[in-house]
Amino acid sequence: MPDRPVFLFPGLGAYSPGVLRQARNSYDEVDATFEEIDAAAARLDVPPVPPVLFDGEPRSIRRLLAEPAEVLQLAIFGVSVAVHRILTARGVQPRLLVGHSFGEMAALVAAGAFSLADGVRMVCARAAALRPWEGRGGMAAIGVDHGTAGHVAGVLDEPDLVVACLNAPRQTVLAGPLPALDRAERLATTLDVLFARLHLPYASHHPSMRPAAADFLDRMRGMRQLPLQHAVYSPIHGRRYTDDDDLKAALAECLVLPVRFTDAVRELHTKGCTAFVESGALNALTKCVEQTVPGVRTVAPLVDPEEEVEGLRAAVDGTAQPPTRASRNGRSRPDPSPPEVQVVGVVGDDPQPAHPRTAGRVPEPRDVRARVPEDRDVDAQPGEGIRPSQPAPVGPEAGAPDRHRVLAELRELYADALEYPTDLLTEDALLEAELGVDSLKQTSLLGRVVQRFDLPERPAELPVWELPTLGRIADYVTGASR
Repeated sequence: MPDRPVFLFPGLGAYSPGVLRQARNSYDEVDATFEEIDAAAARLDVPPVPPVLFDGEPRSIRRLLAEPAEVLQLAIFGVSVAVHRILTARGVQPRLLVGHSFGEMAALVAAGAFSLADGVRMVCARAAALRPWEGRGGMAAIGVDHGTAGHVAGVLDEPDLVVACLNAPRQTVLAGPLPALDRAERLATTLDVLFARLHLPYASHHPSMRPAAADFLDRMRGMRQLPLQHAVYSPIHGRRYTDDDDLKAALAECLVLPVRFTDAVRELHTKGCTAFVESGALNALTKCVEQTVPGVRTVAPLVDPEEEVEGLRAAVDGTAQPPTRASRNGRSRPDPSPPEVQVVGVVGDDPQPAHPRTAGRVPEPRDVRARVPEDRDVDAQPGEGIRPSQPAPVGPEAGAPDRHRVLAELRELYADALEYPTDLLTEDALLEAELGVDSLKQTSLLGRVVQRFDLPERPAELPVWELPTLGRIADYVTGASR
């Protein structure tokens, strides 16, 4: 790239089944990175990570959630470090490293501030410090700006509901007690605003996590801080780190302070940063960048597990986002204008993209208080305000629906909601990577699928990450209806 790129290190949402399997055959850095991680993890009695990533059929997030938390987190951490090593070994010199939440640990390890072995200890220490807090809070993405999200907490009179992450102009993350999030979800439904729970069992970036931060810091005792070899910018602390900083204390503070990623991207852009590379799986952060400062160049090398080598070459060469299967197969992509809504990943506080012209699009910023119906309880049941047309139920009592008919109805539903031509919505087109349907929008659309096919699940309970195509959704619908 003519401009030295900013490397973006995503957080706990950055996992994709099959990630690095193709790249592993071409880049020795993959095995070398995970061998080091395994050696350090073994000293902490943590199971090895490579079998989870590379053996047998690619594992879904749902399956990995059944493993010790450290395994999935070390996998995400290791992918980021491996991508950084692959690119820098081939001459890519980043201008800055930027980590989002959990990703700050990978960024600091990649910058040389801590050894990889100590990075493994940090990941495990963080998981252990947060374990006692599981079930005591949660997080959710809401498709509005920062100010409007703050009004949500104000309208509900929920002082413990706070803005945890500012990911993009139309994507904010709330954190707080579970009852407060339940009320926020019902209010969002009433206002027809996109809302999606994150699969995190605690309220990260929340003032109540202060004891967890102290525990995390205590568990990092004895780790040696080394001189920075790359500049690192923190979206949480709003500045570059220096060698005079106590970086362990800074990481601990990340558990209680909000992530202001949007502000960070804007500041870096004003200072001349115009190229961004996702050092991790998927394209969550680069999509947020595209929405925040349109016109910059971005590369997400691991957005498609089947095209990782091509994606990494694109990052090395400085070319634009590598082609997806859709463009190579001759299908035109949707309007490439910046998405309006981003969403955090399914197991973390990181974002992923929605199309700007979707039906039910997020409204312009406004005072939420003016939109709450005076004659209506904001605790109304979920689903009110979203009433798509529904044909006769085809649930279990009506017999299993025909897959061909289900797929046809899904194509019609998604084409209408996304304003895409139906011929673009083939059954194998990747909704996120190829068509720009992020998990927040997908959760909203799955709500319509649940109603249309009379499924028993709530939309938030559906495995969004396991339904990447209309074909997979059709299989799910027909299977659930038997």
